[in-house]
Amino acid sequence: MKINLFTILTFLFCISSLNAQHDKREKLKAHKAAYITQKLNLSSKEAEEFWPVYNAYEKKYFQLRVLNNREVRKKIKNKGGVDALTEKESNNLLSKYTDNEQLILTLKKELYVSLKNIISAKKILKLTRAEHEFNRKLLVDFRKKNMKTNH
Repeated sequence: MKINLFTILTFLFCISSLNAQHDKREKLKAHKAAYITQKLNLSSKEAEEFWPVYNAYEKKYFQLRVLNNREVRKKIKNKGGVDALTEKESNNLLSKYTDNEQLILTLKKELYVSLKNIISAKKILKLTRAEHEFNRKLLVDFRKKNMKTNH
């Protein structure tokens, strides 16, 4: 059986790319954890209880925000864009999208209720602010990086 060298190299490149993406995601998670810990001024006891709850939330949030919405966007793309959708298809996709947004809201409420047993309400408010600031900082850094590579 003859194996094509190009196929092997392509496979190795794909594996390498996936591993690099995973490493970047893990590095980003570590930066976010450090940022939030610092902004909330978590004690070691608080951090020990906070992070398992928050990490479980983040995993579910990623599933809802990224993967479920990706499914809706993919269906729109496969149909040829929003303008190519029938009204019925549009209603179905809109319903999926709004149901998903409702699930995200419910998930956030559950997080806040769980965290009230671990940290103060004031720190929960600081958490929402820290998440927003961290995401904003990422966006600014991303734009700066893109501006440098495009010029």
